[in-house]
Amino acid sequence: MRKIIVCGLLFTLFSYPVFAQSNQQPISVEELQQQMVAKTADVNTISCDFVQNKHMEYLDAVIESKGKLFFDKKNRLRWEYFEPFRYLILINKGKFAINTDGQTSEFDIESNKVFSQVSELIISSVNGSIFTDPKFNVQAFIKGNEYVILMEPKAKELKDVISKIKMNVDTKDFSVNKVIMYEKQDNYTEIIFINKKFNAVLPDSIFTGK
Repeated sequence: MRKIIVCGLLFTLFSYPVFAQSNQQPISVEELQQQMVAKTADVNTISCDFVQNKHMEYLDAVIESKGKLFFDKKNRLRWEYFEPFRYLILINKGKFAINTDGQTSEFDIESNKVFSQVSELIISSVNGSIFTDPKFNVQAFIKGNEYVILMEPKAKELKDVISKIKMNVDTKDFSVNKVIMYEKQDNYTEIIFINKKFNAVLPDSIFTGK
């Protein structure tokens, strides 16, 4: 049952088809990592809106969702959907909570390997450190005003639900502009992060579901 929840959560959160792209030049992953660490060292909180476009092979229409995201350096995260339905994901103090239709399900991250990896995936996707994760084979490129990072999971638990991940990172502030993840077949989900704010004061209540 938990694996079904995890798969559904990942399919809801991320996804994209990775193909050869023109006008992008390969760069060193290690050098990009060093630049990102230096540039984001003073970023303590991130808040932003997001637009999610889910593409399903058997549907002609794109399923669009909208919401808001909050993150701080204590690895606390609030990922909340407002349209077309309300759905809340909280990561706080080793707990992974999902609230839908007013009902909350809570899981201990460390006691379950799958939930631990899902938690790491979500947080590292938000803070931009995912491309340094040893669980992924990584390639990095620069294209215009963005770094393009392509990742292929090594861990079997992730391979079962994720084929490839692409991240677009702003070259100025090293924040994540977009995350796209391939699922199996031709299904993918694109999430675009907009109206980003850094180092705003975030009350503890944001990360407790209140």
